[in-house]
Amino acid sequence: MLKTQAEIARLKGATRVEVSRFIKKHGIQPSGAKGKLKTYETSVDPLASYLADIPLRKKSEPKDIAPFPIPKKKSPEPPASPIADTAVPAKISKPLNDLLKDRIPSGRKPSAVFYLKALEIAEKNKDAALLFKLGQIADKEDKDELYQQQMLKTEQAKEQIAQEKAERLKIENEIKKGMYLEHEKVKLLFGRVYAIHTSVLMPLGLKLSDTINALPEGPGRRGKIQQLVDDEVFSALGSIKRLLADFVIGGE
Repeated sequence: MLKTQAEIARLKGATRVEVSRFIKKHGIQPSGAKGKLKTYETSVDPLASYLADIPLRKKSEPKDIAPFPIPKKKSPEPPASPIADTAVPAKISKPLNDLLKDRIPSGRKPSAVFYLKALEIAEKNKDAALLFKLGQIADKEDKDELYQQQMLKTEQAKEQIAQEKAERLKIENEIKKGMYLEHEKVKLLFGRVYAIHTSVLMPLGLKLSDTINALPEGPGRRGKIQQLVDDEVFSALGSIKRLLADFVIGGE
């Protein structure tokens, strides 16, 4: 099937410059003409393989290089939280609790049962010393509970700080490896792309209106108009593509 370079570029999703380079590289000769434009046979190699994205069999020819190679970089794993790595014994030895577990009602702790017995004895014998001792134990339990709550909050705060530090180190390493673009560079890049939009695409109607108006009436007029518009649009898209590739690879 005979196609022009612009038509091949549309089928391939490439620019006319890339198609022209491919044709010159492989010495492909035109097989016909469509108006003033040369046409090429796309049903035979090497153009058939080129459009089908099939590598050519010649070993001497280098592989096509993607125009926008952005390698994916693996982010470093954040360090594990020191709290999560703390070894916890499978079982803590409690000989007194184990000895009394069959003599204590289900759901009750041995310490609570002993305190209750001691309280009964202290009240029965009016033992002020024992009551005072039980009061000290109760006060100590309240203080221990408050201390444990404070320790838990402290450990949670330490874990949060460790996680935030790990995230900060991760982002810093990714910045050093070039995985992020600075705000000013992104702003510059969008400005250049916008300049192509405003200088090439926006004035497209004004640029082509006289040429389109001058085309003679006939069955091929619509195709010529479409060809003119497509050429200009693909040319602008090719410029944007090269700009992005040069900016990301070269950093300018």
